[in-house]
Amino acid sequence: MNPQETIEQFVGHWNSGDFEAMYAMCSEDVVWHNIPMEPIRGVSAMREAVSGFLGPVESCDWEIHSIAANGTTVLTERTDAFVLKSGQRAELPVMGTFELNDDGKITQWRDYFDMAQFQSEFSA
Repeated sequence: MNPQETIEQFVGHWNSGDFEAMYAMCSEDVVWHNIPMEPIRGVSAMREAVSGFLGPVESCDWEIHSIAANGTTVLTERTDAFVLKSGQRAELPVMGTFELNDDGKITQWRDYFDMAQFQSEFSA
């Protein structure tokens, strides 16, 4: 699987709710940085953060609009949508950067988005 296909599959795991498969695509020392927030380091911390974040979330519906790979770096332009347990749909435009190691595991994941829009979408 090439780096672009890896990230497409990674996003697919979010959408299908297969988080164990998603975690398996990351190196143990992965750094996940939602740029407005502090970085999350390691799969264990990532698992805890995702679990907390997904509390009010029923399902994910992330759409990749554009994707480009340069070696082991993959850039994505996405809309990350979430269906909340309340029935509300929250959407957020995101620019994501993923870096993979030689084993095809994600070592760095940075998402850039507007925190005010995030807070507005999830509190409406």
